[in-house]
Amino acid sequence: MRLEVNQKLDLKLAMTKQLRQAIELLQMPSDELETFLIEQSLSNPLIEVKDSFHFKEGYHTSKYMNLPENNSEYRISNVDHLLSEIRLTYHSSEDYQLLQQLILNLNEFGYLPNATQLFSQSQYNHALQLLKNLDYVGVGATNLKHCLLLQLEAFYPDELFAKEIIQYHLEKLADRKWNDIKKCLQIDEEELKYTINIIKSLNPKPFIPDYSSMSEVVRPDIIIDIKDDFITYALSNWFSPSITMTKIESMYLSAEDQKQMNKWEKDYNWLSQSLEQRRETMIAIMEYLIQEQLEALKNGLQFIKPMTLKDISVAINRHESTVSRATMNKYIQAPWGTFLMKNLFSSKVTTHSGEDISKEKIKTQILELVKNENKKKPLSDNKILELICSQEEVELSRRTIAKYRDELNIPSSSKRKEL
Repeated sequence: MRLEVNQKLDLKLAMTKQLRQAIELLQMPSDELETFLIEQSLSNPLIEVKDSFHFKEGYHTSKYMNLPENNSEYRISNVDHLLSEIRLTYHSSEDYQLLQQLILNLNEFGYLPNATQLFSQSQYNHALQLLKNLDYVGVGATNLKHCLLLQLEAFYPDELFAKEIIQYHLEKLADRKWNDIKKCLQIDEEELKYTINIIKSLNPKPFIPDYSSMSEVVRPDIIIDIKDDFITYALSNWFSPSITMTKIESMYLSAEDQKQMNKWEKDYNWLSQSLEQRRETMIAIMEYLIQEQLEALKNGLQFIKPMTLKDISVAINRHESTVSRATMNKYIQAPWGTFLMKNLFSSKVTTHSGEDISKEKIKTQILELVKNENKKKPLSDNKILELICSQEEVELSRRTIAKYRDELNIPSSSKRKEL
């Protein structure tokens, strides 16, 4: 056995803690940044967080825009509300305990699939009757069919055709197979229309449990103000907060305390530089977006031009990954609505004339065609393809149209057909 000592030189790229945190800081939305800065101020006594509102002029003088101060509004959950209601209504402890057990076992749709495992049939029927007395008809049903039948029995007890459709032809109803239903029930189109309207008036989700005590409100990171043809944008005080250094007398500090003080000061300087870099990156991105997507910012996302992350990275001299992180989960508030910044990026489709149009424009046309179609004879994907290709002189496939339609949550033509 022979032992040897060898030297080997390796070159490795290591990401420091500061660099990793700077990357994370860049992609944080406003609410996460606020939490992060509060945590930093608690662990570092030199860091003091102050709100500030950074404006960047576009084409005319900026003016102050008021923003909501809270990112959430509190409310009592509907579960607590219902429990409170049954507590006040039913003084019998047995009734209250029965309903409490039922309500706390509801699934996300307000159904109770395991009713037979929790209760005897007589207990279950009694609980449903108690809820019916409170106008919570359908809550606690075992499934959708049961839920609709409970409501039908309570509100339309004489509608036998509706009952038969729900009991035996619910899948045909979902697939809009009107002719099959008419044939099975031996009814004409007018009678079927009337019956379907009855079923539509029922609520498939009469009670959706909400175990959260607050509802989240979106915080915009960038606020746009438009007057006439002039546009101004501002980074919200949440997006671009300022931090200051708290002065601490260091004359009588020990060597160990001075070492800790130096570390805190170094962390403060890093955080301050990272926040400024984050702000400068977003200003550079917004300048480019205003230049390239002015119509979309003024009038809506249907006016988006083709634009990619690479286009911005080249224009503002930043790496594509930096632009991606900076625009991730960031919201823009425009006069016409609030939307994700990522929505301004769209791939392009080239027309026969060589002009580029955005994917969003194609999607908008699909929406318009479906909105204005004959509901009795809805447009197929092939027909939509034919109409768009003739209007825009582009080459698309039926699969592309189907993909865009799915992204818009538009069902297929067979599912859009009405009587």
